[in-house]
Amino acid sequence: MKIKCPHCGSESFKVHQRNGHECNTIYRCQDCLRCFSGRRFTPYADTKLKPEKIVSVIQHLCEGNSVRSTERLLRVHRGTVLSMLALAGEHAQSVTDEYVRKLRPKYVQFDELWTFVHTKEAHLRRRDPAEWGDAYTWVALDSQTKLIISHLVGKRDAASANEFIADYASRIGGIHQATSDGFKPYIDAIETYFGADINFAQLVKVYGSPKEAPPDWYGPAEVINAIPTPIIGEPDEAHISTSHVERSNLNFRMHLRRFTRLVNAFSKKLDNLKAAVALYVAWYNFCRVHRTLRVTPAMEAGLTDHVWSVEELLNVGANASNKQAA
Repeated sequence: MKIKCPHCGSESFKVHQRNGHECNTIYRCQDCLRCFSGRRFTPYADTKLKPEKIVSVIQHLCEGNSVRSTERLLRVHRGTVLSMLALAGEHAQSVTDEYVRKLRPKYVQFDELWTFVHTKEAHLRRRDPAEWGDAYTWVALDSQTKLIISHLVGKRDAASANEFIADYASRIGGIHQATSDGFKPYIDAIETYFGADINFAQLVKVYGSPKEAPPDWYGPAEVINAIPTPIIGEPDEAHISTSHVERSNLNFRMHLRRFTRLVNAFSKKLDNLKAAVALYVAWYNFCRVHRTLRVTPAMEAGLTDHVWSVEELLNVGANASNKQAA
């Protein structure tokens, strides 16, 4: 935690008073002789809640609780829960931007996960904000380490595809194999940012109605066939798959209440959705032990050597945010 005097910017200070938790320590600047709290340099700066309570709020949100259930369980107002979510999401994104870099994956899978903001697309009116309606979470998953390399919350269109692939390309190096579904904008985006330096394929799925389904049946269509289609380079057909990233989509729906289908726990604001996804991605990569790997994806990818606690994630994220701001 890098501390400097907020009044004069000096990094010369001494401890003036200790008040329980480290973040509540009062410091005295040796240059201007003014006192300041160390809390402003931590992820707890925008609230008077104890750090232990804030960590509990974030843990509840990452483990599938909704904002209102977290409010009831921890007796913290939902407005405070949402403000903590926004701040934690910002810090979590800083962790992803700083640590998930210079990767050399072998097999990567792309997919888009649907949800909606405020109102479903079919119910939108002409004057409704552009951010309402369908919202897709684009995910790039390393098949071997299960690390979420890149993510983006946006629409399912060519602009979002280009933005997503641009961010993904900035985090990796070397020639590797990538697989997506049959969404066509992937092809132009991949060619733009990788050219011929990639082995890219699409798994084109053919859908149909489930067998013996009643006329009024409600649910997903049945996959009749999946056609592996090489697009660029020479992808290994045995690894043309999106199974791992689709399993990752289930984790999203299990750990983020706002992604659960057919409930009223959807996102009311796009910023809250982005914060929740950023927080989950960092928590999944650095804090959650993968049962198959027996370590976190970040450990498997060599980004860290231990399992992070939620408190460490927030502290590291606060330091990264301060560094980026400077």
